Amino acid sequence: MRRLWNKIMQRLSIRLGLSITLIVTVIFIVSVSFLFSLSKDNVRQRAEMRARQILDNTALRIQDIMGDVETVADNMAWYVDGCQDPDSLIRDTREILINHPHFHSCSISMEPDYFKSYGRYFSIYSVRDGDSISTAQYGSDEFQYFELDWYMKPQGLRQGCWIDPYLNTNPKATYQTEVITTYTRPLFDRDGLFIGVIAIDLNLKWLSQEVTSLSPYPNSSSIIIGSKGQYLVHPDTTKLIRQSIFSDPDPRAKGTVDSLGKRMIAGESGVQQLIVDGNDALVLFRPIGKADWSMAIVCPEDDVFSGYNRLRYSVWMTFLIGLLVIMLFCYQFISSSIMPLHLLAHQARDIAEGRFSNRLPKLSRGDTIGQLQNSFVDMQQSLSDYVTHIRLINTQMEHRNRELVEANEKAMEADAKKTAFLQDMMHQIRTPLNIIGGFAQVLNENFHAMPPDESKNIIQMMQDNVKKITRISRMLVGFASPQGHIALTKERFSCNALCREMVGNFQLTSPSTVKLCFETTVPDDFMVYTDKQRVELILEQLLDNANKFTHQGTITVAVSQPDVQTLAITVSDTGIGIAEAHRQMIFSQFAKIDLFTEGVGLGLPLSKRAAQRFGGDLVLDPDYRKGASFILTIPISQSST
Repeated sequence: MRRLWNKIMQRLSIRLGLSITLIVTVIFIVSVSFLFSLSKDNVRQRAEMRARQILDNTALRIQDIMGDVETVADNMAWYVDGCQDPDSLIRDTREILINHPHFHSCSISMEPDYFKSYGRYFSIYSVRDGDSISTAQYGSDEFQYFELDWYMKPQGLRQGCWIDPYLNTNPKATYQTEVITTYTRPLFDRDGLFIGVIAIDLNLKWLSQEVTSLSPYPNSSSIIIGSKGQYLVHPDTTKLIRQSIFSDPDPRAKGTVDSLGKRMIAGESGVQQLIVDGNDALVLFRPIGKADWSMAIVCPEDDVFSGYNRLRYSVWMTFLIGLLVIMLFCYQFISSSIMPLHLLAHQARDIAEGRFSNRLPKLSRGDTIGQLQNSFVDMQQSLSDYVTHIRLINTQMEHRNRELVEANEKAMEADAKKTAFLQDMMHQIRTPLNIIGGFAQVLNENFHAMPPDESKNIIQMMQDNVKKITRISRMLVGFASPQGHIALTKERFSCNALCREMVGNFQLTSPSTVKLCFETTVPDDFMVYTDKQRVELILEQLLDNANKFTHQGTITVAVSQPDVQTLAITVSDTGIGIAEAHRQMIFSQFAKIDLFTEGVGLGLPLSKRAAQRFGGDLVLDPDYRKGASFILTIPISQSST
């Protein structure tokens, strides 16, 4: 990874593009962060204003309902003061509920034994049950209503008051299962004596619906707490009455929740930020009417800043896309602008490595980069010319050195060949001379005592060795004579007759195991016009070689006409043959397979040169595998019939 990063950072265009992009990014982040900070404060203020407006409207609506309750209770108290008819009281409680659909229940409870005809207890209670209203009279030894808080508190205060929500404890009121809050007002007779209370109840469920129906945000919620911090309205109904704002706060927000609860109980209004269910939230609160209650709206910041966050994500996404576009644009623009620098760097590496073939074009740009490339092109041309000149000199010197080395090697090889040739020549000549000298001494000393046949054999052997010396001498003369000075003596003769004569006169070394044959496919009167002596010498050399290397089998001389322009004489044998490795060297001067082979290595080269001199050729048949086969070709264009 580090190697890849280093390789990327070596690109000047990428580094410049990243630098420009980094500067743009820093400027953009600082600017946008400042603008977002201002925007966030503005969004927060607008959210507070919106929530405050809803909070105030909801509180006013609740206060209006509570005011209706207080007004109805006060009017009913004035009426009950002069009323002594229990039946009318029953009717009045029903009328109150009929005329005020927001009221949950209404009761008029009198002092014990106030209506003696009804016994000790008289408490008329009308309650809304769905769409119907039920009325009943309560009071018994088990349910002594005049000992309850809603009865005793106004009696002691001698004025109306709100009772914190409670659950009805009347054992006979089995249908009463909802939490209610009550406004209770004392009743007095004309003499100012306390005679009972009138109580109007509000259903906390209805109150909760009224509060939660007005929500500024999708996930916002509302609460109402009583004078001791207990929940009167809460999204979780299991916490109503049983828990308070101080009983189960988030441990991370306990301090801020306690502070909020104390401020709400103290009747303050305001806004506070705290953690609700693990999320940041904005809480706006204010007191409600005369009941010592406090209402709050909890607005999660995810809702408050949802639009702000969407805008922020959109801006940042747009910025990232724009940043990518800027990077690509910068990269393309900078790359095109500094492309000559890359080419210069590449060319500099080529020059450092000795490559001058690639040439940069001159630019029409007049800026610094254009001037730099044009100057570099001129410098490159000068260096190229200088290096080319040096290379030419080096090439000439290397060529001369190779020529000197080759000449030296050839001189050494020639010297070695000369030495070997002289040594071989001395051996080739000394051997027949020794034989001739030895036999001459034998004849000189014992000629008269020798049998005629033995003398004849000795003389024949001396003549054969004389022929060997003569052949060697002739080869040396032919080798010493330049090719241009080889004299040609042309005459007409029959190839068949010449070949038969040579086959008949040739003496085999092993006549008992080797057979010499003659074959022809041309007529006997077919005459050729060429150097007969050279042809005879070539055939003599080929027969001599075949005899030398064939110890068993056949030596065949064949005359044929492969085409209309050529006559061929083939000398083939079944001897040891010529190995593939030695076939390329047999026509080279002084070439011998080994030092023990008889001859001086000039027979075949001189024979080939002689054949080429009169327009023919001498080649080795590459397809013959039984031994060796040489083909002598004679041009027919020079023949005569």
